[in-house]
Amino acid sequence: MKVLLLSLALLTPVLPAQAGVSFLRYLEETAGRGEAESQFILGLAYLDGWDGNIAPDSSAARWCEVAAELDDARPAFMLAQLRKANSRITKDGAKAMACLSRAAEQGDDYARVILGELLLEGHEVPVDWRHGTELIRTSALAGFVPAQFRLGMLYLIGDDSLPKNNVESLAWLIVAAEAGSRPAQEIRDERTRLLGKEVALLAIKRSRQLRVRVGGGD
Repeated sequence: MKVLLLSLALLTPVLPAQAGVSFLRYLEETAGRGEAESQFILGLAYLDGWDGNIAPDSSAARWCEVAAELDDARPAFMLAQLRKANSRITKDGAKAMACLSRAAEQGDDYARVILGELLLEGHEVPVDWRHGTELIRTSALAGFVPAQFRLGMLYLIGDDSLPKNNVESLAWLIVAAEAGSRPAQEIRDERTRLLGKEVALLAIKRSRQLRVRVGGGD
């Protein structure tokens, strides 16, 4: 499963505190060297601006929400480092999208999901459902559970570039639910009751096919 999660135990020794370098400077330097995770964190900070607070509808809050599905404590740790260093970043939409795009291109699953959602919403960029869904699908097939849940929800809603499909939607929700996604578990059960036995059986069969593909991409 391609999930770019750095162990906090491994990360702590390389943080710049001992070297007298600010965490923001550390992020900028490592992002410049091509580290996807640093590019992603900077992208989030530039997207809404960073002043030490996490607004409910901010990109930082979005990261925390996605990470909660994986019980990943990294967002709280990273954002605490920025807050501890009293870092301030002025909002810059162009720089934010450039950072997020580079991180997504390098395979950071958080970046792909959040950038995909921004494209679906038209936040800082023109609405592009096709590209947005492609990014989310790529991470879903790579085994990123939050992306699997979101892809299931996209099929539930439907769009010109991704027609509504109850079987495909429920199948992805099943895959995500069985991988431990709590939101997917709740919606899977609700949708199963609403759609009935025939659709549920088709979705179960399709979910088995998807699980064979997950981790191997297309």
